[in-house]
Amino acid sequence: VITVGTRRNGEWAEIRVQDTGTGIPEKIRPRIFDPFFTTKEVGKGTGQGLSIAHALVVQKHHGNIDFESRVGAGTTFLVRLPLGPALAA
Repeated sequence: VITVGTRRNGEWAEIRVQDTGTGIPEKIRPRIFDPFFTTKEVGKGTGQGLSIAHALVVQKHHGNIDFESRVGAGTTFLVRLPLGPALAA
């Protein structure tokens, strides 16, 4: 199950994407935003999705993206984007 929620938190828009999947193992968590990192078998993924998302949110929009995960319980990604140009500068 995937749940998406949004809210305003001061001068930030927050987007929360939560799943009830298997969670992200502790040992790979530091690498999930690395370009070309994938847990899929060869030929099944490029490892670009989270890397591109991170670059767009952080570099282009001056926001941040982070996650919380529990193995066996799922993962929640939190994307925070500034609402005004002063924050994005």
